[in-house]
Amino acid sequence: MSIKERFGILAMVIAAAMMGGAVGGYLMNSATLNAASTPKLITAQKFVLVDAAGRTRGVLDVSSKGVAQLALFDDHHRIRAGLGVAHNGAPGLAIYSTSGQTRIELSLSNHTSRLRFFNPDGRTVAGFGATPNGEPALILNDNQGRERASLDVAADGAPTLRLGDATGTRLGLDVTPAGLPGLALLGTNGVTRATLTLNANGAGALTLFDSSGKAVRSGF
Repeated sequence: MSIKERFGILAMVIAAAMMGGAVGGYLMNSATLNAASTPKLITAQKFVLVDAAGRTRGVLDVSSKGVAQLALFDDHHRIRAGLGVAHNGAPGLAIYSTSGQTRIELSLSNHTSRLRFFNPDGRTVAGFGATPNGEPALILNDNQGRERASLDVAADGAPTLRLGDATGTRLGLDVTPAGLPGLALLGTNGVTRATLTLNANGAGALTLFDSSGKAVRSGF
């Protein structure tokens, strides 16, 4: 290969290297420009999410009461789910029916967690929660929102089951921390009228009370 041919090949290599460098520089500058044009912070009071047809499917804003909220809609603009945090820091999640009624609610307020279920009329029919002390409770209501049954565990570990009519508790069943079971029957005025208990020595006792709650008869 002649010296002239060698210089020709060298020139082509140098030209290709220079072109590659120029292209690489262009790509790097382009990427840098794209990164620079991407906003790192967006501040607004309201964001609206729409689908391909322009229908609102989501809204993120702060209400007039200071609740930061996210609302999600179906394609008929009916709210179906909502997530919010109140101005005092209490978070909540809600699921709605097609008629706009709350059907499920999960919330945390004053260190008490709560899960509630609602009927189509918006009345609470079931609820489960835990107090700040970690005491759990389950409550069942009728369709009018009146409490009819509850099951809870006290801070000392004693479980209690209560059953009632439309006016209040009529029956209570519990087990003390010492392991002693007891059954109580209550009148319509909420006064205990009869109890059936098991003592520490294994003996059962039946006690009857008058309308004022005074024991009038007891048997073992």
